[in-house]
Amino acid sequence: MPSIIGTKNASETFLQMQKKYGDLVYLKLGILPIVLVYGYKNVHQVLVDNGNKTKFRPRHILHFLKTLFPGKTGLIHSNGQEWVDIRRFTMVALKDFGVGKQSIEEKIQDEVGLLMELFSKQGKKPTDCSKMFPKATSNIISSIIFGSRFDFDDPEFNNLLGNIATLFKYAAAFRLENCFPILDKVNPFNKSKLAVEGRREIQKYIATRIESVRCSFDANNIRHFLDVYLEQEEKPDSKISDESLFITIADLYIAGTDTTSVTLQWSMLYMIKYPDVQKKCRNQILEVIGEDRQPVVKDKDNIPYVMATLQEVQRISTIAPLSVPHVAIEDVEIDGKIIPRDTIIIPHLMSVHLDPTVWDKPEEFRPERFLDKDGHFVKKEGFSAFSMGPRLCPGKQLAESELLLFFVSIIQRFNLTKGDDNDQLPMTGIQTGTTNQPQPFKICFIPR
Repeated sequence: MPSIIGTKNASETFLQMQKKYGDLVYLKLGILPIVLVYGYKNVHQVLVDNGNKTKFRPRHILHFLKTLFPGKTGLIHSNGQEWVDIRRFTMVALKDFGVGKQSIEEKIQDEVGLLMELFSKQGKKPTDCSKMFPKATSNIISSIIFGSRFDFDDPEFNNLLGNIATLFKYAAAFRLENCFPILDKVNPFNKSKLAVEGRREIQKYIATRIESVRCSFDANNIRHFLDVYLEQEEKPDSKISDESLFITIADLYIAGTDTTSVTLQWSMLYMIKYPDVQKKCRNQILEVIGEDRQPVVKDKDNIPYVMATLQEVQRISTIAPLSVPHVAIEDVEIDGKIIPRDTIIIPHLMSVHLDPTVWDKPEEFRPERFLDKDGHFVKKEGFSAFSMGPRLCPGKQLAESELLLFFVSIIQRFNLTKGDDNDQLPMTGIQTGTTNQPQPFKICFIPR
């Protein structure tokens, strides 16, 4: 148990347990009954085939979630009809604000253009892109939620991003306080409190923004997600409570900032580690798009090698190696074994991406695995970067558009090289809380 609770890299620890105990591992951590699920076959059985039994979140079980959400929850942690209503409402609202349409594509392109200018100013100077990507991706979700973007050096913006980083760093299911809730009050080194404080600071900021637009709200002119909140406030018969929608806004902002930026960091690392892949991507981009035209989302149909490269980066890095916890609301049979009701289920998504029954030599970086014999891009059933089943990431379409436009624009305009010739570029990630991030590295964006 000590090797699990509080571990800095739960995903890697659990992969070692898979090698020792198999693809279904039952744990009893303090008060928590947990089953770890590994491999594509089993994870698919849990999340897809038995999705109606396992699509629930263990808010009533995990002490951290009860502390984080003392009242209502939002999109990520709600259950039952409340979750159905919030998810449906959120998907419709995102579509109304342009996700999947040209309007949001133009916002992404604007942010891409500003980031390209910033990279150009760096010249050949080694750059830490982990400081820049979160600001760019956060500004896109900011435009949807707040109707505006931030300047990169805005103190309020940087404070907001700092709180998001704190939340992702310390929000982990396997902290001591989750297993033994009494320690939440007596442990002076309780890091979970930092995550709770970070989340509350984010929500406090959103509340101030809501108040700032209240006086200009017009129900006949809905401008952004904050207006949607104010619109719902005026509907006494709404299926969604004000508190649930408010927390959902925070969910969207937090998730829309961190995960896409981390994926972009990994994509840069793999491009400087594998310059031959970078060259192939650039050749295809220049052949299809050219040097001067701004990339658009529909270009994806004509750049199969680039699409394969992005999929392979997401597969091999698996930025969310452990799924957000699920809970079984009734007994579930997986591979002939019973997962009892009220058991917390942790699907190991990285194990899906490393499953040798699905991927040939899964430890190797090979974009070609997503191409058929004729060079066409093919989707693979085992690809689980956005999870699977009823809880599939609702921001998938937006994230894919961002990844495509940022990545293609960077490769189109810059040669990417190591910031330090002596840098060995370790490809083993660091799991900071919930995300798998690359180890610190410097990169040179050399204008072409």
